[in-house]
Amino acid sequence: MKILCATDFSERARAAARAAVDLARATAGSLELLHVVPSRAEDVLAESTDARVLDDEIRRNAAARLEAERRELEPGQTTVTAAVGAGHFESVLLARARAIGADLIVLGADGRPALEKLVLGSAAERVVRRADRPVLIVPAGSAPPGPHPPGAAPLGVMVALDGRTASDGAVEFVRALRVRVPLDVTFLRLYFPIEEYARLGLIGPRDLFGPDPDVVADLTRSLSAEIGVLPGAGQTSLAIEPTWGDPAGRILEAARQRGVGLIVMGTESRRGLARLAHPPVARRVARHASGIPVVFAPHPAGAAAPARLPGIFTVLAPTDLSPEGNAAVRHAYALLAGHGGVVELCHVHQRFLPMPAYAYDPPQGKLGDADRARLEAELRALVPAEAERLGITTHVTVIDGGKAGEAIVQAAERMAVDAIVLGSHGHGRAHRSLMGSVSERVVRHGHRPVLVVPRPNKEPG
Repeated sequence: MKILCATDFSERARAAARAAVDLARATAGSLELLHVVPSRAEDVLAESTDARVLDDEIRRNAAARLEAERRELEPGQTTVTAAVGAGHFESVLLARARAIGADLIVLGADGRPALEKLVLGSAAERVVRRADRPVLIVPAGSAPPGPHPPGAAPLGVMVALDGRTASDGAVEFVRALRVRVPLDVTFLRLYFPIEEYARLGLIGPRDLFGPDPDVVADLTRSLSAEIGVLPGAGQTSLAIEPTWGDPAGRILEAARQRGVGLIVMGTESRRGLARLAHPPVARRVARHASGIPVVFAPHPAGAAAPARLPGIFTVLAPTDLSPEGNAAVRHAYALLAGHGGVVELCHVHQRFLPMPAYAYDPPQGKLGDADRARLEAELRALVPAEAERLGITTHVTVIDGGKAGEAIVQAAERMAVDAIVLGSHGHGRAHRSLMGSVSERVVRHGHRPVLVVPRPNKEPG
């Protein structure tokens, strides 16, 4: 691993440099120390002979101090080089990282008081926001990741994920590091209960402060697919927890509770007013991290698209049991006829649900056992005779409550299907404007590919 570490010769910078050289040694890599001298090229005084002499002296002194620090750090087989740059700190640092192809940038945490950082920001925070490669922030008093002697316990690492592509860089960084260093990795996924209950369409009283089994099961499935199998040595675990407050604070608290030696998280790219209104979680962690080093990994630039085509192995086939809805069901089986799979055959029994639905389970209009059994039998009667021969399994579900369009989208999330197939009643524009269209709502609000089967012999509306 090629590492670039910025230093201003302060104690916090020296701590960061020690962490950087230890990490370079552990990964059989190299380290470059960089000191940036502020440029005075645009300063009026810079045109005078005295000013130029002073600038030259500052650079010579910086180079001498940097060389002394380099010699102090260079241990055995690890190569440590030094460079002096001039100009704006963040610009010079990021340009140098690109020039040498650094895999990681290392910085000491800003030592200014919290109030001053809140008002003015920090150099570390600005680098994190602008960097196109991972940045390791080493706070004062932390025990940075160092060499891994044979037989030593793996380093504990916590990766904070948020379910978006911003997390991809964090997973890829840990994957690359684990090839070189044994790691016990905990993937932390915080969720906001109300958002997840609404996304999954969960009905009835729910614990708003403890992990919800349905949410945990759904996120476990998606996280396992996102993470895959990590290379290298060490254990891997998932921690899925609800949060109501600031996610940044909970991430730092969870890391301290687990006693990990490193936090890894992705960065976001909100700009302008969006950044002011919704300050990224990574930015807040950068401000408040203390005691534990944090790696901020941006989304991999120019990441290649998956080489293989996406597969369709699970299809949701909702029907209102009308002729049009039932006719569309066969198309769901047709999608799987070539290779087999699972059809989630479902019907939504629409009834009013008070808001929020996760807090109440009203008995009004609720299906009885006999009615539910009748609807399930009607659904099973729609399974094509050749389904079993084609290797297609059918799951039958009756969803009791809610509006059909919303319930179908939520069911697709709960079941993690690859596609949705449903029929269209072919109502005219006037009817759609008054009554709405279930298929239109599913297409508009769903997160899966949708095949809408038109009404047979449809007449213009």
